[in-house]
Amino acid sequence: MADVFVSYSRKDEPFVRRLHDELARSGRDVWVDWEDIPPSAEWLREIEQAIEAADTFVFVLTPDSLASQTCRHECDHAATYSKRIVPVVARDVAQAEVPDSLARLNWLFFRARDSFPASFATLLTTLDTDLAWAKVHSRLLVRAREWEHRNKDESYLLAGTDLVEAEKELASSTVRDPPIHPLQVAYVLASRQRATKLQQNQLRGFYLVSLIYGTLQTVVSYFVVFDEISETGLMYLSPIWILGLVFGIFGLTLGRTSMKRTLIATVVSAVLLYVFFIGVWPML
Repeated sequence: MADVFVSYSRKDEPFVRRLHDELARSGRDVWVDWEDIPPSAEWLREIEQAIEAADTFVFVLTPDSLASQTCRHECDHAATYSKRIVPVVARDVAQAEVPDSLARLNWLFFRARDSFPASFATLLTTLDTDLAWAKVHSRLLVRAREWEHRNKDESYLLAGTDLVEAEKELASSTVRDPPIHPLQVAYVLASRQRATKLQQNQLRGFYLVSLIYGTLQTVVSYFVVFDEISETGLMYLSPIWILGLVFGIFGLTLGRTSMKRTLIATVVSAVLLYVFFIGVWPML
């Protein structure tokens, strides 16, 4: 996952090499395709993955890059997936030819008549702005796209701490740049739904075990060995399996998503059982 992806025309390679070298000296990991490879499905997908994984998409704006179909595709892909886009003007361009995804942004000017050091300092400031969120955005987009390409296989969804942190980040992303993408939202929602489903299944299994245990113990105690258990023994043992039944029944009806209500109902039942055995049982 690179810090910066640079999209450019081959005719601007001398400028891009200088920009790349300065970024590298500043400690940035830069993704630049130096090879003029004929477009293919595999090549385009590799380019797209690099754009998705980069924290910032830098577009070197010149008449040649605007005329390049490859550069346009790269820019459109970055805009489609809500990447942070930074237009860098290496040569003057006609405003009418600039796509809206670039025209509406603040441009950084690196033309021959501009001060390269001053413009580069501004570029570094831009790259570092809300950098932590940019990295989270890239990481989440990469995982969401992988999930999408794998036909939304549940094994690629978030879980545990990763899911909790992603939800926190999305909750605070409304005014951030880059903006959150709908695919990222869908990915996190699907992850939460899966986590909830797994939790429900685990709780259901727990409640069923408790219910089966309580049922078996009740049947054995009251219908198999009832005559062999003393009244005192029965009084002490009954709450154990009765509460097991209560826990299982309330869990399957009230606690399908959380054990909290089940525990409350079980505690209330335990108090009522205590009152029954202390106040009512002796009179029977």
